[in-house]
Amino acid sequence: MFRWVHISCGDTHLVKCFSPSDLAIKEGDACVVELDKIPEFGHVATISEVSGTPDASVKDFPVVLRRATLQDQARASENVLFTKTALRLCHEKISHYQLNMRLLRVRYSFDRSRLMVIFTAEDRVDFRQLVQDLAAETHARIEMRQIGIRDAAAIVGGVAPCGRTLCCSVWIEDFENIHIRMAKTQGLSLNPASVNGMCGRLKCCLRFENNCYQDMGRDLPREGDRVECPAGQGRVLESRVLSQRVKVCLDDRRVLEFGSRDVIVLGSEDNNS
Repeated sequence: MFRWVHISCGDTHLVKCFSPSDLAIKEGDACVVELDKIPEFGHVATISEVSGTPDASVKDFPVVLRRATLQDQARASENVLFTKTALRLCHEKISHYQLNMRLLRVRYSFDRSRLMVIFTAEDRVDFRQLVQDLAAETHARIEMRQIGIRDAAAIVGGVAPCGRTLCCSVWIEDFENIHIRMAKTQGLSLNPASVNGMCGRLKCCLRFENNCYQDMGRDLPREGDRVECPAGQGRVLESRVLSQRVKVCLDDRRVLEFGSRDVIVLGSEDNNS
């Protein structure tokens, strides 16, 4: 038997790690893991017990080395102070070299052998001199990591228009393609203020709500369809997916709403044209 352990190392997303079954750890514990052959400090988020013997693929995953000792936790506290100093240094160097980049976060590895610099930029940035200066002053290997605007929003965090914490900073791990036609399917206003998220891109919820709208709207009459309803015949002006109601302009010019079950499609606009 062995365990899969998800570790929070200070980044947005959890790290899936392998843990021997005889290692005494539980959810919430501080621990040290080996990530890309470099020790990292984190906290246990979830633990999943797996029966059987681990296969060869386990070697490709980070490994939980130990439950953090008092010395480990003291070093992690020191790293917080070192990180603040490195962050201030990065800001100074970026300003000095007038680099067109937005610094989001810097993070030391647990042993302070590596300093990761996370940033966004609209264009290609020549940060060679920045890396040389940082390496000389921090005595660490500098790793520059440019991320997209959606990933940046996940790191910065915030509150979405719905009033909840941004999904990207809570549970979304992979950003799939999002298209404006998804907003059309959901009957949303195409005003950027309505369909764009805090990052300025189309809202992620358009993607994971789209299938629901497609399923619920599959049997609804389309705009322009000729229909028969309890009040007579007419054409569909609008179909409301969530309420499953249809607005119909009758032949006598009245505009009424009906439940989708009370409306029978006689022909589509395409067939009549």
